[in-house]
Amino acid sequence: MTHNTHYNYSGDTGISGKHRARIERDTEFIKAYRRVLELMIERGVPDARRAAIEFTVAHVQPRYHVSYDRAYNVVTEIIAGRGNPVKPSLQAQMWEEIAQRVRQLITSKQISIARAVEFVLEHCRASRFFITPDYAYHHIRRIETITKPSRHEHLN
Repeated sequence: MTHNTHYNYSGDTGISGKHRARIERDTEFIKAYRRVLELMIERGVPDARRAAIEFTVAHVQPRYHVSYDRAYNVVTEIIAGRGNPVKPSLQAQMWEEIAQRVRQLITSKQISIARAVEFVLEHCRASRFFITPDYAYHHIRRIETITKPSRHEHLN
């Protein structure tokens, strides 16, 4: 069996798998947010930025940005009945969602946990972004600050 290398962050880039997954999730969030914001502005939605953030967090269905190895380990713990090793949080909810999808595949398709985890990571979308609107807002502000042209660039 081959594992989805898109989610195998063991390369020698110096960036941890967790950090790379966060970067990919945040990049996917920003792209979705910008599309939603554009539509909300076009439709004259009041406080379009805040509305776009809240809508994107709750309703856009992103990929699961986790490594195969981490997913296999966490899901195995949950399915074995040892509980969710992740503290109660949005991340814990994400792991429960992944584990539920894996359980369904194991039962309906009678495949191994390994194959089910691989399938979920490759083919399923999360029900939402597992981040808070506050995290999203601050991340967007950080991106806008970094990408905003300096005052001197406007003068040239």
